[in-house]
Amino acid sequence: MPVTKPFHNKVAVITGAAQGLGLAYAMALAERGARVVISDLGTDRSGQGQDASALEHALTAMRGKGFAVVGHAGQLENEGTCKQLIALAIEHFGALDILIHNAGWVDYQRIEDQEAAFLQRALGINVQAPVWLAKHAWPHLKRSAAPRVVLTTSDRAMYQRYAQPGLVAYAAGKMAQVGIMNALSMEGQEHGILVNAISPVAKTRMWGISQPPEELKPEWVTPGVLYLASALCHDTGYILRASNGQFTATRFNENSGVSYPRDLGRVQAADLAQVAERWNRIKECNYVPVKVANTCADLGESLVWDERTGALYFVDISGGRINCLTADGDVHTLYASAARIGALALTDRGNLIFTEDASVAIFDVPARKVSQHSASVHPRSTYRFNDGACDPQGRFVTGLMDEVPSGNTGALFRFDGQLSDQVIHDDMALPTGLAWSQDGHTVYFVDSAARAIYRAEYLVEGRLGAVTLFAETPAELGRPDGLALDREGGLWVCQYHGSCLLRYDRHGHLTDQVLMPVPCPTSCCFGGPGLNTLYISTARFDMNPEELHHYPDAGDLYAIRPETGGVARHSFKE
Repeated sequence: MPVTKPFHNKVAVITGAAQGLGLAYAMALAERGARVVISDLGTDRSGQGQDASALEHALTAMRGKGFAVVGHAGQLENEGTCKQLIALAIEHFGALDILIHNAGWVDYQRIEDQEAAFLQRALGINVQAPVWLAKHAWPHLKRSAAPRVVLTTSDRAMYQRYAQPGLVAYAAGKMAQVGIMNALSMEGQEHGILVNAISPVAKTRMWGISQPPEELKPEWVTPGVLYLASALCHDTGYILRASNGQFTATRFNENSGVSYPRDLGRVQAADLAQVAERWNRIKECNYVPVKVANTCADLGESLVWDERTGALYFVDISGGRINCLTADGDVHTLYASAARIGALALTDRGNLIFTEDASVAIFDVPARKVSQHSASVHPRSTYRFNDGACDPQGRFVTGLMDEVPSGNTGALFRFDGQLSDQVIHDDMALPTGLAWSQDGHTVYFVDSAARAIYRAEYLVEGRLGAVTLFAETPAELGRPDGLALDREGGLWVCQYHGSCLLRYDRHGHLTDQVLMPVPCPTSCCFGGPGLNTLYISTARFDMNPEELHHYPDAGDLYAIRPETGGVARHSFKE
């Protein structure tokens, strides 16, 4: 089946589909060739009553467009009704590929006023219904070539900051669907059944809206649900948050270093007093960036961890400095130059190889002086080397760029032990991050101007094989910059002017987004004990006074502790 028609002849069951979000999903699927069963009892906003007119109106509208659609109405908290709904799809269309549980309601009842019937209505549609639907859909989904299940949760349940008084029953049901999603995603793996959830924000009748809204439109959520329901989606166990045409995927991630259930890999506390004393450490969130040093770099870049000394090296490109964050937390300038220092790497002798404008040099760390220097590779002063790293054979690779945009005149250069250079890839506009796979057979590199991360076979002699696009980062999240590789083969990338880091798995699928407190993260590298900390450099380059007022910490160093630690970088062979 071509991916251009992922829903052709697919069969989808959608609950709560006579109005609002559910109808938007059903219409979009049917427009793309799916055959759909829409279920809706026509209850009011508090989940009570029954009105068949909404379902009839939806069926009339869809059939008027020539869509293959069947209607259903029933109490979905009853197993028999769910069994009947699935059987209806099989009876009319002979198969089932997609199950979308959208039905729900929202009403307020404070905890002191909580009634059993009110709570049961919330749990019925949010807990019992998805379980019974999945139970009876499962045998048919197992026979599908691309089986997909989409449940529905809510930010009002997942995030304490968005919770509201009176939503206890609603929140209980919506959080339950996250647990159901997690369990079903594991149970479905052996059958290829992918189970995800949507957390939508849209103005529907639940908001008391009777006219089409000008913002938060249901149809702006629909592309995300279409993706989760399609063969284009290869992930399971994710929550896709959707609002106003914007999307972000999230999931509950385990901390690094955990051996569940016996070792949480975190703070030890033997009694109440110790828990109280250590509470600030206990509640630390690994994915919240923590500032580790006030560096105030104009254009911080090229982080390098030295495992032997516990030092973290980095450059300030426009400031022309090589800096060092020592194990005791002090920041020192090792070398200052009138040139722009763009890239840095360790050597096998504990020295540093670095770039000055369009040349490369060796810095003797103990002697605090430059011991070798190459010739410049370009005559124009606007050209300089940017980011760089060492290949598995101990050669230094760095990208040449023009600070005055001149098209694709950039290139990747390789330097050997004698600092002789060779171009290994050209036709680039703004080369930045570089990283090698653990086996050394694959190199990843960034062209920031193209918002592209490329992947290529890396040959032993230092040449590139076929180059393919690994990932194109979202336009709304700035441009990709520095890279770091974790032990699962995941690639972390700093998004310059995007205020975030992204992580892509080995297949190029986006798995994580970490928000930064400053706009311009530039480079990242793993360091610390076990390489379990991801250090992040940032910039304040070209920020105006108002921006600097809002982001006074721009240019400082940060760190997070990802779920998976990193791999050591290669050193230059002098």
